[in-house]
Amino acid sequence: MNKSRTALIISFLFLIMSIGVFFLVGKKVQHSADLSQIIDYSRINFAGEKVSFEWKYYYNREKFERELSVTRFNMYQFVLYHKREPLYIPYIEKKLKAAGIPSDFKYLAIAESGLRNESLSTAWAGGIWQFIPETAKQYKLIVTSDIDERYNFELETDAAIKYFQKLYEDFHDWTLVAAAYNRGENGLRRAIDDQKVTSYYDLYLNEETTRYLFRILAIKYLMENRYEIFDRDELWDVFVEPKMRFVEVSDIRDIQDWCEKNKYDYVMIRQLNQWILGNSLPKGKWKIKVLDL
Repeated sequence: MNKSRTALIISFLFLIMSIGVFFLVGKKVQHSADLSQIIDYSRINFAGEKVSFEWKYYYNREKFERELSVTRFNMYQFVLYHKREPLYIPYIEKKLKAAGIPSDFKYLAIAESGLRNESLSTAWAGGIWQFIPETAKQYKLIVTSDIDERYNFELETDAAIKYFQKLYEDFHDWTLVAAAYNRGENGLRRAIDDQKVTSYYDLYLNEETTRYLFRILAIKYLMENRYEIFDRDELWDVFVEPKMRFVEVSDIRDIQDWCEKNKYDYVMIRQLNQWILGNSLPKGKWKIKVLDL
């Protein structure tokens, strides 16, 4: 009788463990499933323009799924997109809305820099929006050995919005605006004129620009559906921006000395104002971020 009872108890415990494992594995399978089997491709769009995946656009699906896989399985990078989002995206969304630009353009900032304000490419493109020095100066950003306003997130965002508006005046199509932002308006215009087409998806372009929109679409899909695709413990908590305010100054001869006199933490001033490259500011009107303690 005791042996039978022991066997029954062991069998019962084994059953409970099996059910638990089933649900755990089932949950993991859900998050690890082939996304191509559950995506509603009829809803994939950029700035309201639907992407076709049929007929002659058959290979758009391969292009999209390639970028989806690259972005999804680079968990280190995607987690940082997720964590940095509150530091930059709400401000970008507000600015885009005020300018009448589709909200999807916020994903260009992720594609360009991974939301790293200090980002600098091998082509000398800098900041969240990755302006090269020539374009930055064209849109009234100061770029010198002492000051580089490409690393002033608010000012570079204003410049990017003006650039989007200018590109829309040229191309009258938001998808082409995004492509031109990557390729350059002159290069994209030549491709359109030479190939005599009007849609980005009909253009034969260099590899980087060919992948660019599909990378943005992949980032958009994953960011919008992140909590259905990933476990929350995979994503970690987001960064929370400290409370800050601006201090207006006319010039600073020595930033370290200025910090000491005004009781500001020197390292924090450098972190919050990465656009200041040197140790002084010339005469002018400058706004410096400080912690609002």
